[in-house]
Amino acid sequence: MDSGVRMATTATMSGLQFDALPYEEGRRWELLEGDCIKVSSPTPRHQEIVFRVLLSLRQYLAGNGTALAAVEFALSELIRLRPDVCVSLADRADLLDLDRVPIPAAPYLAVEVISPTERASESQDKVRAYLRNGTREVWQIFPRSRTGSVHTPTGSIVLEQGSAMTSALLPGCIESIDQLFASL
Repeated sequence: MDSGVRMATTATMSGLQFDALPYEEGRRWELLEGDCIKVSSPTPRHQEIVFRVLLSLRQYLAGNGTALAAVEFALSELIRLRPDVCVSLADRADLLDLDRVPIPAAPYLAVEVISPTERASESQDKVRAYLRNGTREVWQIFPRSRTGSVHTPTGSIVLEQGSAMTSALLPGCIESIDQLFASL
């Protein structure tokens, strides 16, 4: 897997240039501060966790918003990110065109399931980019260590095995971090 590989460029790529890149089946790229980042294909374990989070969020929101998987957001002119799962609330429905990407606003909540090949520095750069550009909460899920973290503009909480899932935005949505990893 080659997650975290940055495309060597001599100049910063703009969002418009990034949006104009040809689609390549099986390849996934994100733009972070003008650098193209190659994202690896997800594993079945990764996708199972994404499905569990997505299902929990959709049930929790029940008409008060929507949860989607792998939708691209234009956070700024130099940032195009595609969280594994995102939440958009009903009060921001006007920003969500179901037939158009990138969405020209930050998601209310971004969830990133961290690949074993993703570099920690890049993962943290994404968290900062989301929060700096209007995302209210970022969840990171680490399948290898079976842990997670919740990031807000005011701080972060680490979620160890056996701990309750803590989210000020969506309290009680997922009861515990262990639920995400049950039988995986």
